[in-house]
Amino acid sequence: MALEKVKEMLIKEETKIFKDYKLAFFPTVILCSWNPYSISSEPAKTYWRCENTLLRFYPDGEVAIEKVEHSYYIPKHLALQLTAEGTPLFHVENADLYDTKLERDLARKPLTTIPEKIEVEGALLPYNQPILQSLIVEAIDKFGKGKATEPEILDYLTEKYPHGGGWLTRTPTLTEKVKSTLEQMTYKGIIEYNEETTEYYLISKPTTSKLTKKGG
Repeated sequence: MALEKVKEMLIKEETKIFKDYKLAFFPTVILCSWNPYSISSEPAKTYWRCENTLLRFYPDGEVAIEKVEHSYYIPKHLALQLTAEGTPLFHVENADLYDTKLERDLARKPLTTIPEKIEVEGALLPYNQPILQSLIVEAIDKFGKGKATEPEILDYLTEKYPHGGGWLTRTPTLTEKVKSTLEQMTYKGIIEYNEETTEYYLISKPTTSKLTKKGG
């Protein structure tokens, strides 16, 4: 009975917060986002699985993100599957779904003239390009000689030179992001996956993704 009473009080409090502030908290939610600065008539949409998310709902139907603790890119088919299984899905515009300030700054539309490449931890990253994707391209190309397994890619990203670039710190979150980014890159045709060898092959390397590691 005590547990049921607590649940009732919690529901009542959440209802009051939503009514007064139009805010709702979701432990897990799928957000579909697109670039509001895109010149395309149909901007490409990306899907994200977000944890501990606070959303604000406006009378005109717009949904805005107030806070996201963690966000992970997922392919569309997985987003639809999770939605069918009961995970809430909302469409958001001009959303900030990045975990770090650097990623957020690089993803914004430039208001002034900026350099084409930005130096970050000894690597030259092209402006407004996915950071992790660019580092994976460099890792496969430079340390894997054009091919590497997922564990090898993680080693190349986290181990110090000459065994790797040493750009990132190995964490469970990084492992999750590398896995989802590899799926995204495979879908885009940047890399190809061989099921027999479990290796990823670099088949497309844009010139704008060239990185230079100091001391390499």
